[in-house]
Amino acid sequence: MAHAVIVSVDVEDWYHGPTSAARFGTRSDVAQALASVPQPERGLPYLDTALELLAERQMRATFFWVAEYARRFPEALRRCAAAGHEIACHGLTHFPKFDPATRQPNFTPAEFKVRTSDARKILEDLAGQRVSGYRAPNAYIAGWMLDALEELGFAYDSSVTVNSIYNKTDEPQLTGVDTRPYFPARGSLRRGEIKRGLIEFPWPYFQIGGLKIQSAGGPYLRFFGSNLVLGGLRQSLRRGPTVFYFHSVDMCRENIPLPFSWKRPLLWWFKGDLVRRRIARVLDGLRGRTAAFDEVLNTVRKTL
Repeated sequence: MAHAVIVSVDVEDWYHGPTSAARFGTRSDVAQALASVPQPERGLPYLDTALELLAERQMRATFFWVAEYARRFPEALRRCAAAGHEIACHGLTHFPKFDPATRQPNFTPAEFKVRTSDARKILEDLAGQRVSGYRAPNAYIAGWMLDALEELGFAYDSSVTVNSIYNKTDEPQLTGVDTRPYFPARGSLRRGEIKRGLIEFPWPYFQIGGLKIQSAGGPYLRFFGSNLVLGGLRQSLRRGPTVFYFHSVDMCRENIPLPFSWKRPLLWWFKGDLVRRRIARVLDGLRGRTAAFDEVLNTVRKTL
């Protein structure tokens, strides 16, 4: 399917989020950082809910796993692989690769390559399948990261989002980028003219006049509902393949054990069964038009 919605699930937990990543998504051992939080996991039980939603609709998806999470819960990752889904990389510990305030790297390209290579090996060893895709933790993405991913042999990334609300890249402008897959220029996230080994699959947006609202899913699905997401997906499909994603933890019914220093308590107001119904509605609205990344990759490469 050349014009398909690529369904993906980011497998992480509440403590991998942007406001707690500095505390919990450390450079080293997340398990040690969580030692002071009793029973911290919230998203893990709802991974099976995600698998059930997809199985009920006979949909195949790409699961982006944080590698340290997979290492701690290997049977959960194997259930995804056994169900026939693609496994992709969501970083080693979900720590942002650059500071969004200064846009300065938190790691050198060499450090990033070592960590990402380690993450991929963990996932490949556990899943028994090749890992070819990457999504940046918290979608903080930079051109130098894409170059490193290509050097490591990754076939695609899906992190770039053009919208009017936030910019999670290290570039002030994303020249030539909308929602269509593209070959990025070297050292940049901008659209390039030369074919290369790595394809970028940017996220969809819903456009109202000059305003572009991210509509790939995630927190925007939780806060703004399924109509916005479906509207943006349908608009973006007119340009080419596009992307929908959600987190298993989005469907968590239990309270989130937020630390007292939490800066965004409203972030978890919308979750649980409400969000599960919204995910189901989006998936139902996409029947017959969905795929995993590895199912469209070759077709997209030939048409770019």
